[in-house]
Amino acid sequence: PLTLHTSLQAVAVQVHARTLVTVCSVYLPPHDVISQQDLDTLVDQLPTPFILLGDFNGHSTLWGSDDTNSRGRQIERFISNNCLCLLNNDEKTYFHEPTRTFHSLDLAICSPALMPLLNFSVGCDLHNSDHFPLIVSYADSGGAIQYPPRYLFQRADWEKFMQLADVTESMVCTADITEAVQNVVDCIINAANNSIPKCSPRLKKFRRPWWNEACRDSRREEKKQWNIFRRYPTTENHVAFKRAKALARRIRRRSQRESWINFISSITSSISSKQLWKKVKAANGIYHEFPFPVLNTGNATHSAPLDIANTLGHAFAQVSAHDSYSSDFRTIKNRAERTPLRFTARSALPYNSEFRMYEFQKALSLAHDTSPGPDGITYNMLRHLNTTSLSHLLILFNRIWTEQKYPSQ
Repeated sequence: PLTLHTSLQAVAVQVHARTLVTVCSVYLPPHDVISQQDLDTLVDQLPTPFILLGDFNGHSTLWGSDDTNSRGRQIERFISNNCLCLLNNDEKTYFHEPTRTFHSLDLAICSPALMPLLNFSVGCDLHNSDHFPLIVSYADSGGAIQYPPRYLFQRADWEKFMQLADVTESMVCTADITEAVQNVVDCIINAANNSIPKCSPRLKKFRRPWWNEACRDSRREEKKQWNIFRRYPTTENHVAFKRAKALARRIRRRSQRESWINFISSITSSISSKQLWKKVKAANGIYHEFPFPVLNTGNATHSAPLDIANTLGHAFAQVSAHDSYSSDFRTIKNRAERTPLRFTARSALPYNSEFRMYEFQKALSLAHDTSPGPDGITYNMLRHLNTTSLSHLLILFNRIWTEQKYPSQ
């Protein structure tokens, strides 16, 4: 959340949507006198890029009203003076129930940098309000947020993987080291794709435990009656919509009450502490949250992946810099670095000997299941290779070490 110094009814937060975006919600009462200076001061406090949303209670033909009033002209000047962009189209955003009429009072205004990136639409459901929700999304989002799929190793068919991941000697003995590495990567990844399922790229949606078929059917009927009334706003259709809405609300409340009773009844003295705390957390709505990739350095906030990577790299470089070491360590380091490394010496120096299988297997057993590199191969996959494939993989590692030729990325 951001602290705003304004007399207006406004709140603002910074959210991560590909990058940090400031979202400000404002309400301008219809009969209050709003100073132009207050509006300009509010915008000056919002970090760019920003989206300004709210009920401005102004009519203007610019956003779909039949006429323009004084508040509408004030908002037009506000947008023009601050070089802002209006996202609204001609869709109505407000339903006045006494007169059964629709109006455009809610606006979505953004800084110019966001204008070509965003889409604007108005929801078709009031959600027990008299204002329709404003939906602002990225133009190229393509629907729901997609996350990189991960392998579900707990459901892997390791026998099938071991058969398919057959690293042969011909794969690792090609003349080009890079080609040999790519052959091994393709073999292991193809085997993993055919034997290890992946999780869905969509973010997990938590289902309401009380939602059932009766709730679904009543909700569907409520939306049907609303769509009829919105097209034909007659008294008869309005009554039919309100009746369907009341019935759907009654069914949902009854379902929630019954679901809660069943939930409480399942907590008995015979359940384990693990199950008990799982139910307690579920009752409180405590779920695992996905952290947003935002990095605060004290003086600045970084959200772009490249900025975060550069900031972390700079911090790691400072930690590993020569000045960060103690004087005793620098003395040992300088003495060790003066000792030349002779990779072509005839004597059997330890670092010139080839890796052995027991060293390879020990390294695999001690490795933690960390995130894979760009090739997507995990330690868990390597541990499940058969003995022949491991020996051929060891040949490849020794080739890289002895020939001193590293594969290109």
